[in-house]
Amino acid sequence: MGSYAPEDKAYEDHSSSSPDHLHNRKKDKRGNGGIVSDDNNSADELLEAMGYTSELKRTRSTAQVAFMSFVLASIPYGLATTLYYPIIGGGPVNIIWGWTAVSIIILCVAISLGEITSVYPTAGGVYYQTFMLSPVWCRKIMSYICGWAYVVGNITITLAVQFGTTLFLVACINVWTTGAGTEEDPMVGIFPAKPWQIFLIFVGITLFCNLVAALGNKWLPILDVSCGVELFL
Repeated sequence: MGSYAPEDKAYEDHSSSSPDHLHNRKKDKRGNGGIVSDDNNSADELLEAMGYTSELKRTRSTAQVAFMSFVLASIPYGLATTLYYPIIGGGPVNIIWGWTAVSIIILCVAISLGEITSVYPTAGGVYYQTFMLSPVWCRKIMSYICGWAYVVGNITITLAVQFGTTLFLVACINVWTTGAGTEEDPMVGIFPAKPWQIFLIFVGITLFCNLVAALGNKWLPILDVSCGVELFL
């Protein structure tokens, strides 16, 4: 990842940052700014060729990044909270073919984003990529819209996962019940949480997750791998 520190006109004219141009250019080892062809350019060399300085640390292996993607997908949460709808709405056929069709669409999107990110591997992410790929006359407004939509989307998705986790936790607690299960003494959960209690649990989970992400960065790869392995067991 790199911060914006342009040394050439790539920022003003994204045509100079085409895939072939970026992947084949490299400052020579004598430091005279010459450009040579090298298919094995490192990420730092690619950023340097783009006019950026690498600042963020790369501490994750390929396997750790793969497991992190499974964790970010929130597979158990996603299945637990949405499986009800296709079962009621269409049954097994809807689940199988709907999953297949959507997976193909998502794969196409992932391939496209992977191609773009390989060309512009910068910390700005999608809003910078939008700026570089948009026509000159609208690149600023398109980048602005994309950047804010990305921020709002990340905040919304994160809070939605935390709230879903809260409801899942309360439901797990209420697996234990009281009562005999008769009409006179029905079985009820041991924690009939009120709205304010659910909200406080939600706030607590959100703060805890933020603290883990902010203060436990060096342990996150281990946590991601552990959670990823658990998904396959």
